Amino acid sequence: MQARLERIAEALEMEGFSYPVDQLSNASRTTFGICDQIRAKEADVTFVEQVDIFIRAVDEELAERLSPDGLDKVQRHYADSYLDHPPQVDEEAADVLMAMRDMGLKVALICNTGSTPGVTQRVFLDRVGLLKFFDAVTFSDEEQLSKPAKQIFDRTLDRIGSTAEAAIHVGDHHRNDVDGAKRAGLRAIWLRRGDSLPEIEPDAEIERLGQAIGVVRRLLA
Repeated sequence: MQARLERIAEALEMEGFSYPVDQLSNASRTTFGICDQIRAKEADVTFVEQVDIFIRAVDEELAERLSPDGLDKVQRHYADSYLDHPPQVDEEAADVLMAMRDMGLKVALICNTGSTPGVTQRVFLDRVGLLKFFDAVTFSDEEQLSKPAKQIFDRTLDRIGSTAEAAIHVGDHHRNDVDGAKRAGLRAIWLRRGDSLPEIEPDAEIERLGQAIGVVRRLLA
């Protein structure tokens, strides 16, 4: 986050606009708050809309005064700083995905993107060698829907040619991944992290991702 804001500050400085990082940080918190309210209603904003919210939170007049090139730089820094400071990938992720493909299953990803757009998430997944395992990837900013919305599960199922009854969803968020999947008619495996409990009981619980392989085999049997 700090690297993102520092790069945006530098880009704005080159455009002739000087804003302290603290002001950009406050604008970022305002942006997250607005986006969280939208996502609480199971919707989402496009990446361009999110950056516009951020810029207007920095300074309402900035949105009208920033040049197209300056806007492009802000958008790139907003998105691409994620690639310089990426999250840690679960060490069992590749083995699990490969096992699913070896079972002859279609594999899809549904991601609530937060502050990083789907286009950047695809680059990251490709860099870490995971993108190749997915038959479909669905990102909330591109769909303007977010988990636990039933429609985002439905659209992903359509992309892999599956019905909800035949699908199994694996995820760690009690509301988005368990309640969302169950309400959409899928079976749900909960990778339990934290103490928050889902409203709907999952079909199985696991403590680490690698355990999903055996559980999927059992549920399919």
